[in-house]
Amino acid sequence: MKLATFLTLAAANIAVAAPTNEIQARGSREDPELPHIEDNDFISTVLDAHWYWRRVHCAQDLQWDPALALEAFKSVNACTEKVQHDRAGSNLSGVSPSPENREIWLNFARTAIHGWHEEETKYPYGSAGYEDTWGHFTQMVWRDSSRLGCALSKCDDFTKKFPGRIYCFYENVGNNIAPGEFEKNVWPPVCSDPTGRVAEQHYGK
Repeated sequence: MKLATFLTLAAANIAVAAPTNEIQARGSREDPELPHIEDNDFISTVLDAHWYWRRVHCAQDLQWDPALALEAFKSVNACTEKVQHDRAGSNLSGVSPSPENREIWLNFARTAIHGWHEEETKYPYGSAGYEDTWGHFTQMVWRDSSRLGCALSKCDDFTKKFPGRIYCFYENVGNNIAPGEFEKNVWPPVCSDPTGRVAEQHYGK
């Protein structure tokens, strides 16, 4: 499946209803347009963006973990001066200015996750190991990871770098530097491209 087609299929699942869950009121800045961690459209956006790339890299499908999502929510809403990793097994991205509405927030989440995979072009499969240059990609497709939780935050646009943020936490954590772990967990894109019927079953026609 071409990426353009894949993105079109994923975008078809976006809804524009405003979130109402009270957990959002505990964020760094209240914004009714900001999808919360129990928002089904946000959860689907995150899982769908991982699904295609993990399939082609022979990794298992991820399951949403509410506990990890809450952990990510607390971390991203600390609104540190810049995006920063608080734990192993995390991927982070930021944008400036912050998205203005729900649809743009969902698109930001989707685009950020696909952007992590772009690091794959720098990854040296023949001499595997960890570098910051490709660390988002390797965590994204890490075969031993099975659970995921993500959260968004709108920090202060005037005092923070990249105030629109997404943090994703994974279990089992990836980027394990023990001997043989990268070779075992980060495979080239050698598995079947989930095109046609498989994609339709996942995304819906």
